[in-house]
Amino acid sequence: MDSQPLEFEVEASLLVNEGGLSCAAVIFARPLRAGCLPSDLGAGWFLAGARVTGLDSARAALRGPGLVAFVLEEPMDGRRFEPGDVVSLERS
Repeated sequence: MDSQPLEFEVEASLLVNEGGLSCAAVIFARPLRAGCLPSDLGAGWFLAGARVTGLDSARAALRGPGLVAFVLEEPMDGRRFEPGDVVSLERS
C-alpha cells in the first residue's frame, strides 16, 4: 500500500444496536480508487479522524456491492459523517 491517504465517499452512517445498551457506529463508504483497501485494518487506523476498530464485510455485502463498512471505536463519532462526504482513511 502506498503512503497516500485512501479516500472514500460516505453513503450512510448508522448506529447499530449490538444488544442491550451497547451500540456501534458503522460507516458505509465506497472507495474512490479501486483495490486500495487493506484486507485487515488492525490497530491505528482513522477515518476522517475517528478511530476505526475494524471492518464489517457482512454488513457491507448486505448493503450493496463495492461498499466498505467501517466500525468506529466511539459510537458518537458516527454523527459527523454525512452521505456524499469524501473522507480519508489514514494510519497513525
